[in-house]
Parts: sequence; structure tokens; C-alpha cells
Amino acid sequence: MGRPQAPGARRDSTGQDSVRTLSKERKVFEWATPDSIMRELLDRAGYKKVQYQGDTVQFDALTRILTLHGKPSGVQRDETMLVGDSVVYNDSTKKVVALGDSVLLRDPTQADADDFIANGRIEYDLTSRQGLTGAFSTSVTSGQRLYLSARSSALVTDSVFAGRHIVYAKNGSFTYCDHTEPHFHFTTGEMKFISQNVMVARPGVLYIGEVPVFWIPFFFQDIRSGRRSGLLTPNFGMAELFRNSPSYRRSVQNIGYFVAINDYMNFETSFDWRSGARSSDADPGFIRGNAELRYKWLDRFANGEFAASYMGLRNGTTNTSYTWNHNQDFSRTTRLTARLNWVQNTMVQRATTVNPVAANATIRSQLNYQTKIGPAQINVGGSRVQYPGRTQVDMEFPSLNVTTGSLEAGPATWTPSLRLAMSGQSRIDQGLQFPFVYNARADGGIDSTRFNAGRRNTQFQFDTPIKLWDFQWQNSFTMNERFNDFPEQREVIGVNDTTQRSTRVFAKTFETNVDWQTSFNLPRFFQGTWNISPSITLANVENAAGLFTRTERSGGRWVQQSKRLNYSVSSSPTLYAMLPGVGPIARFRHSITPSITYSYSPQASVSDEFLQAMGRTRVGYVGALAQNRVGINLATNLEAKLRPPSDSVDQGDGAGRKIKLLSLNFSSITYDFVRADTLGNGIADRTFTIGGRTDLLPGFDFRASYDLFQGDIATDSATFDPYRTDFGVTFSLDSKSGLVALVGRLFGRKASLASDSLTQASRQNTNNQMVDRQSRNMNAAGGGTMRGMQQALPSGQGWNLNIQYNAARQRPVRGGLQIVNNPETLCQGQKQYGVLAYDLCVQNAQSAPPTGANSGQSAIGAPVFIQPPTQNVNATMSFNITQNWAAQWTTQYDAVRSRFSSQQIGLQRAMHDWNAVFSFSQTNSGSFAFNFFIALKAQPELKFNYDRQTYRSTNY
Repeated sequence: MGRPQAPGARRDSTGQDSVRTLSKERKVFEWATPDSIMRELLDRAGYKKVQYQGDTVQFDALTRILTLHGKPSGVQRDETMLVGDSVVYNDSTKKVVALGDSVLLRDPTQADADDFIANGRIEYDLTSRQGLTGAFSTSVTSGQRLYLSARSSALVTDSVFAGRHIVYAKNGSFTYCDHTEPHFHFTTGEMKFISQNVMVARPGVLYIGEVPVFWIPFFFQDIRSGRRSGLLTPNFGMAELFRNSPSYRRSVQNIGYFVAINDYMNFETSFDWRSGARSSDADPGFIRGNAELRYKWLDRFANGEFAASYMGLRNGTTNTSYTWNHNQDFSRTTRLTARLNWVQNTMVQRATTVNPVAANATIRSQLNYQTKIGPAQINVGGSRVQYPGRTQVDMEFPSLNVTTGSLEAGPATWTPSLRLAMSGQSRIDQGLQFPFVYNARADGGIDSTRFNAGRRNTQFQFDTPIKLWDFQWQNSFTMNERFNDFPEQREVIGVNDTTQRSTRVFAKTFETNVDWQTSFNLPRFFQGTWNISPSITLANVENAAGLFTRTERSGGRWVQQSKRLNYSVSSSPTLYAMLPGVGPIARFRHSITPSITYSYSPQASVSDEFLQAMGRTRVGYVGALAQNRVGINLATNLEAKLRPPSDSVDQGDGAGRKIKLLSLNFSSITYDFVRADTLGNGIADRTFTIGGRTDLLPGFDFRASYDLFQGDIATDSATFDPYRTDFGVTFSLDSKSGLVALVGRLFGRKASLASDSLTQASRQNTNNQMVDRQSRNMNAAGGGTMRGMQQALPSGQGWNLNIQYNAARQRPVRGGLQIVNNPETLCQGQKQYGVLAYDLCVQNAQSAPPTGANSGQSAIGAPVFIQPPTQNVNATMSFNITQNWAAQWTTQYDAVRSRFSSQQIGLQRAMHDWNAVFSFSQTNSGSFAFNFFIALKAQPELKFNYDRQTYRSTNY
């Protein structure tokens, strides 16, 4: 026994629904080509034309009834045409009766008009434009095609708009599924359908297959094309209507209205609400208003949006945020891109979100203007960054870059470039030695006020390299300035007598360096083998400063250091060996690429004034010693060539695939013979790094960094003591990875040892790139920032695992003033604002350590800020439970504090017509949300969702 059909649905002998068949074949009826007499009659003005056509035509002159037989037969009067197996037309009453398995009513003058198809019979009055039908089927395009059918109906054609008809129907059904046996459909008792306008039905029962699952009192569907003004679809769950727990806090989002101003501009306003019943300091309840304006100016090649949001919490705290995005092309070479975000209270912004991406994402603004004048490419712009839950603001503006291509004049080539960058930080909230200003009150007490600390950096660089034949002359003019607008302590030591020590607190500290750097690169020789390159450089004695320097210790006076010649020669050959293979590997190729440099600089001297400005002493200073150095930088690769498949035709050496088994890169190590004779240790580099990767794990990468010396390397008190400061591992693993395939081969499973490199590259770090892109593109204002948390999960791609491990620590220092960055101590001043402010401050200090020059690296004699070690694991696991079920888990784990910083768990069911997502998310502040969401793909507003959001200030 077959499955029962939806009411009114009839299928032809091929098993296809009639409306589905006819909607795919628009040419269901064609008029015969008229002869010259017929053409003259049709074109005659002042007459109404009635056309009819059939295989057999009978006309009764007394009754004026015209009967047409044949498949198909048709009658057309003005813009109305009926087509059926047989048609009876009464010219006196202007009534038409069309009979047949599929009787069609159409306006042939409208190319995109919707076909109205009756199953069996249509009685239609051409004068009043009304008719009756039995069962009927029709379809309309509204995003996706909507299929409607009913057992009985009455039809009225609009007399104003050609081709539009109104249908009143009973016992109908409709669906968006285009399958012969639809996966779902709605049944309704009464329905009104206005072609190309609207469809209203009541009541509605949703059937999945043939099982009723949901009842709604009415159904409204706007089927007009284009954008229309109207109410937004509110976002709320069943728990808002029927609370399932006494502690549940109701919340509703997206209550508002959308206005389509014109085809190029629209506006929408909405508000969100969260109940304040049984409120707490962490979750007092709120109301938020949103407004968004979007525009697209075609003839100016401009588009963008402006959004504003205002949030008021029940405890009196408010937050206002703005967003403006604008893109405009002035010409082929001139473009303006603006993405501006501003948030008044970032603490409220972070405390009221349950989206981990929004909780960690910086509030970023960017402005860029690029143009081209002659050969010069000019980029002007800037950026501004706010941090969630923090007061600090980072700004880089203006930023100017001017580059040109190679300007040639005979054998000479000139490639100038200019860069100017000004950056700063305001309202710095971490990494300060004196964060508060204390003032005495009249009653004898003391008030504390947060110090409004700031920092400014200016960088200017002009490069003017000139190449004459194989000779290259590099010239660079630079100016760097760092200005700290906050008090900080300095230890001042006598330049020639270290017993003279004093401690001073400078209200402001600064350092300005002006420098000129030049070098000559002589022609290379033995290219392709030893690749030998000699050069001569005029270098500073003290590399950490410019030729001219001023600081707060010099009283703002300019002091000068010395320069000296540096002679160097470098060689970078490539050495390799071919080794026999084993198993599926035909052979190995091992290559070593060293870069060896020898340099010599004579002894020089610097003045006492310069050493005093830098905070150094003459005693123990070794920076001016002669330099006789050998440096080496090493890279090595081990590659494997796979054997071609046994069933393939041998194509020589290129038949097998090559993969990189292991690649290692070592940073440069420099040995100074003069330093070794003087200090007993010739190592002249402060840090050493090693990194590696392999194709066996897509995206695999590891690195380790070491601090080689305890103390200042420019003094004789430095001790060689390697200390690991950073370590990180990143890798991706899936069923197509080379390592998994190799293990599978060992157990007799046929699998490819390595997949295509482009496929691997597309898979690696997918989640991190998606999160980074989402966080950078997140708007600060607008209702859209709180919607769309349901992320589509990958399906049909097997399983994938992506893991990142990062560990960082700071070398313990000897002597001096050390300030431990203890979050509890730093946030004592926040207690006056409540428990929530204090908890958020502690969490921010733990998850976002201080930024800038004082985060571990300090000027000579300045306090050293000790940062706590960090160990974090970021992992993403996605897999398909079945062919249609996909799952994903994203987590951040703090190994130092033994807790999960954030969690995102998603479960998705892939269906033909619906999207179903189960998700759980938790931010590092402890706020979490559970969401169940199912929506119709064709009409996302038709959905069922359950949301439960809990705000709290402590993690679990």
C-alpha cells in the first residue's frame, strides 16, 4: 500500500506531482502560427481578441457555445488563458469550463507568472474574473518555491494587476519540499492565496512525513519579491512562555520593525529584554535597544552600515556602543575602507554576553585609504582597539606607507620607501608601578584615584636603496620615540663609580633615537653553489640606540654615540644526500642549508654622556669591544619519495609523490672570539629558537624559544644560562592524514600515505581562522551582534582534530625592584565598585596580561614586572556521528589553573528542508548558554528554539 497523499495532491503516471511537472516546463501550450488574414485581425485596433485552439472545434450558432477537444485545447481573452483536455466557451455569458487531468490558468503576458493548476475542472467567468475549481495545485517562488494544493477553492482574478489571482481554499496543504513524497507539509482548514502577494492560512498543522508534530493558530507568508517593511521575528523559546524552573530568567530578543526605505537603503530597530527578577550582582537583568541603517550607493561604488545600541542594567549601569562600516571605490586605484567600533563600558559588554568569541574578541576599528600617484602606492590609515572588560585603549593613527616600484635610469635602480607610524595607549589599567594617586581629605582620610596612564610611540623610516649593476648601496634614515605618561621608578648609578646609587621617580619617561644606517653589498660570486656575498656596513656601537639619543636621564639633551665599520662575508650553500628507501618509500632526500657569516669590527668607544642617558655604566661595559664573529644559521629537510602504485605505468622519477617527513629551522648562533678571550664565553646572541614541521600531520608546527643569558649581555656580569621561555605545538589530524594512513598500512589497511598538499592546507587551522575572522569582523553595536550564534558544522568530511598547546614563562631576574603581577593585588581598587567588578578585573588580569614595553622587558634600572607563567590548550574536534549527524567541540583549557576557560559544543542534524542545531557555550567569565534550534531552510523565521542563558562572575 502506498503512502497517503497530501490533500488535493494528484500525481501523473510518472509519479510526479502535476504542479512540479508543469512548473518545470513553461511551454505547455503554443498557438499555431497565424496566417496573414489572422495576423491582420489580431492587430486590428478597437477590438477585444478571443483566441481558441483545439484538435476538434464545435460551434453552436444558436447558443453561441464553442466546444474544443484535443490535448491540449486553449482559450485566451485579454490576459487570461485556460488550457485543458477539453474546453467549453460560452461567448454570450463569457464563461469558460475547462476539463482535464491538469487544467491550467495562466497570464501568458507575464513571463514569471505563477501557474494555477486544477485537477479536473475550472469554471471561470471572463467578465467578473471569478471561478470555481475542485482540487487544485499551484506554486510560487518566495526565496524557494512554495507548493500549494487544496480539495476545493474559489478563484478571483485581480482587475487591476494583470496575472494576479486570489484563491480561497478549504482543506489545503503547502510545502517547500520539491520531492514527489515531501518530507514535511502543513495542512490547513482555510486558506487565502493572492498570487505574487501573500498567503494566509488557519489553523496550521506541521506534518513530518505523515506524523503531526506541531500546531499553530495561523500561518502568514509574504510571497512578494524584493525587500518589504514589516515586523522582525522575535527570538524567544518555549521556556519564556512556560517557565520550567523557578530560577529561570526569561529573555526575549529581536522585537522590532524593519523598514525598506528604497532598493538601496533599509533601517531596522529592535530591543532585547532580560528579566530582573531574582537578580544578582552578576546578572541584574537588562534592556537593550538597537538601531541599524544599511545603504548601498551604486553610482558612487559605496556601501556600508551604521548601528547604535544602548543597554541599561537594572543596577543603573549603562553602556552605549556604535558601529560604522563603510567601503567606497573612488577609482580603480583609490579606495576607502572603514570599520569603526566604539564601546562606552567594555565591562558591561563582556559581562552580558554568553558567546565565547564575543567575550574574548577585541573591539577593533580600522581605517584605510589607499591610492596611487604616478609610481607611488600610498596607504594611509589607522586602528583602534578596546579590550573586553578593560579600560585600556590602543590606537595607531596615523599610519603612512609610501612604496614605489623599481625606478630605473640606465644601469641604476632606485627603490625608495617611506613609513610613518604613530601609536599609543590610553587609560592603561595593568603593568603600572604606581596605579593610584592618593589625596588627603579634609577629615584626615585618604582618597585614591586611578592614574590616567598613557603611552605614545612614534616611528619614522625612509629607505633609499640604490643598485648599480651588481653593487647595492643601502641607506636608511629612522626616528623612533617612546613616551610614557605615567610615573615610574629608576635606579641611577654613577657612570664611572658604581657605588654612587640613587633612586628617583620620574613623572614621565621617554627615549628618542635618530639614526642613519648605510651598507654596501658587493657583487656575489659562486652563485648556485657557495653563494658568497661580501658587504661593508657602517654600524652603531650600541645597537639598542640610535646615532643621536635623548632620554629623561639626559635631561632631554641630545647625546651622540659612535659608529664603526663592519666587514662581513656570508655563504649559503645547499648540501644534500640521497638515501635508499624502505617499504612504501622509494628513497629519501636529506638536505642541509647552512648560512655562514664572518664579520669583523674594530674596537670603538662611546661617551660617558651616552652611557648615562642609556642608564649604563662604564664599569663592566663590553659593547665597545672589537668584534671578530662567526655566525651560523641552519635549516635541514628530510623528504621521502613514495613508490608509484603497482597497477600504474612507470613514468620515471616523477611518478612517485614527494612528502616532507621533517623540516627543522634553527635561529642564528654567533660566536665572538674577542668576547671569548675577554669574558670566557663567546656566545653573542641573546635568544635562540628552533622550529619544525612535517607533512605527516597537516598543519603540524612546533617551536621553542630560549633566553641564553642571565643579566645584561652588554656587560661582563651576564651569565650563560639557557632558559626556555616559550614552547608551542600545533597540529591537525584526520582520517586522510599521512600519519593515520601510515599506521593503517602497518595493519594491512589500504590507504594513501599522503593526501594532496592543497587539501591539507585547506584543512589545517580551519577553526582558528574561522574564530579569528569572526572576532575581527564582529560589530560592537546592532541587533545582529546578539543573533546568529548557530554555526554551521562541517558534514560529510569525516573526523578532524586540531590542537594548539602554548606555554610561556618569564626568566627569574636577579636584583632590582621586582613587581609581581598578582591579579588579586592589582584589582583591590575595584572592590569599591562591587563584587562583579572585582571578579571581572581578576579574570581579565589572568586571561589578558599587560601589553606594551612593561610586560617583562624594562628599561635599565626600571622595575621588572614578573608575569605568571601560562599554559593553554586550544582544541577543536569535529566528526560525523552518522551520515547526517555532525558534532563539534571547541575548548580552551588553562593548565596552570587547571580549569576550562571556555567551551563550545555543537550537534547538528542535516536534513533536506530543516536545520537542527544543539549547542552549549561557556565564556571564561563563567556565563553559559544552552540552545536548541530548528528552523525551516526556506523560511528561517519558521523555527522552534529553546534558549537558557545564565550569567555569573565566577568560573567552574
